[in-house]
Amino acid sequence: MGLTTAEIRDRAERFRAAVFEELHDARSGRKAWPELAPLFEAQGILASSRTLPVIERAMASAEEEEERQLRKLLRWAARHHLEAHNARLDDEFSYWRATAKVETGDVAVPVSQAANLIHSTDSREARRRLEDARRNTLEEAVPLQLDRLTRWREAAAELGYGGYREAVERLTGVNLLGVASEARRLIEETEDVYRETVREELRRRVGIRPEEAESHDAGWLKRMPWLDGNCQEGNVLGTLRKDLRDIGIPLEYGGHVTVEHEPFPGPGMIACCTPVRVPDQVLLLVTPTITQPGCVALLTSVGRALHYAYTDSRLSFEDRALGDLAVVKGHGLLFAGLSREGAWVRRTRGLQGQALDEYLRVAAVADLFSLREAAARLEFEIEMSDSARPGELGPMWAELLTATTGFRFDPRSFLERLGQRFGVARYLRGRMLAAQLRRELRERFDEDWYRNPRTGPFLGDWFANGLRFSAAEVAATLGNDRLGADALIAAAREPFE
Repeated sequence: MGLTTAEIRDRAERFRAAVFEELHDARSGRKAWPELAPLFEAQGILASSRTLPVIERAMASAEEEEERQLRKLLRWAARHHLEAHNARLDDEFSYWRATAKVETGDVAVPVSQAANLIHSTDSREARRRLEDARRNTLEEAVPLQLDRLTRWREAAAELGYGGYREAVERLTGVNLLGVASEARRLIEETEDVYRETVREELRRRVGIRPEEAESHDAGWLKRMPWLDGNCQEGNVLGTLRKDLRDIGIPLEYGGHVTVEHEPFPGPGMIACCTPVRVPDQVLLLVTPTITQPGCVALLTSVGRALHYAYTDSRLSFEDRALGDLAVVKGHGLLFAGLSREGAWVRRTRGLQGQALDEYLRVAAVADLFSLREAAARLEFEIEMSDSARPGELGPMWAELLTATTGFRFDPRSFLERLGQRFGVARYLRGRMLAAQLRRELRERFDEDWYRNPRTGPFLGDWFANGLRFSAAEVAATLGNDRLGADALIAAAREPFE
């Protein structure tokens, strides 16, 4: 007998858990790098040629609700095809990231940790030397990255879904050109406040003019090393835990979330959430940190953990784990936004008065940089997906990122953050959803919604939906006509008004 949809669903859930366990072992430092190819090879029964026809036949006779769930399973099976096709190269890239070294003078640091070292270095000249060495190292991986991109294109063609971008749009139900259009609007409508504030912060913090600014300067500003010591992991997690408990949605929630304090995480890791089995086994990895990025990562991971832990266990596997990941990303980014809320920062960092005002100003402009950089990356990835010669696009990438952010980028690093399935689009859609949800929470429960006892039941019911609805459908429940950038633009401009 052939496979049934029930068997595919069961195997998919077990396979997903095995992948996340492998990833968690690498993130926590128990393994040097993840090895996913053996997992894919052991599950040949999930090959698209066997699963897609079964699911498509079931969809043809399914009722509306069942058809919706089967469509998610179909999209997962197609994505599984893309990932299985590329698993060996992905493992090879993970190995390279874990073992490649950036060397300059007496310094030799893993490439995965080099950016943090650079952004923690106060001397601009030392930063420049380290960044140049890092870019040289990144060039080593360009052939491998181009091979990965080629494999994704080949796998997409095998599915018969058109080109790579068209295939991703079909598999996610997302109009990437529409997301890029909203992102471009965000760039245009924040141009004035961004350029003015960047100019002032470069003069005051770095002592340079805007035309001299380089990407490592932006990393240093975002990192805020002058605040190290005011950002203790224990204060952030402890305060957030207490607030969540007080409003009725405790973090651990009956043992669904396991908080692991790991002093020796995998390369480049700070804090992360790994949903092994939703909602019963959610792992929250917490590492010692005194840095601004570390605290933001911790807040993001807590938001993601809450989403998964409070997902209704009665939902189907598809609605618990296979939906639009921009939803869970948006919930993580909602909590990450606490790092830019004055009252929250005052309680957790001890900053007040002028020091608090300066922090909030830098945090706001750093966040705008990240948004604009993401918008430019999406535009570039769309262009690259259609290019016959993607290896020659480094200069275009550098020109686009430089023009959008005001910081000079180097063509050698154009494939550094190449990800599968236009992950940057999920980030931007998550930011749009987080801004809409933040606006709703503030209107319902005031600016300190994260401490209001009425917020807990609302968020508990909200998270219970898991991934049943797409980010666009969730936005509609908030009274929005679409998942657009309006609320995000307003939130980005708010600190400067």
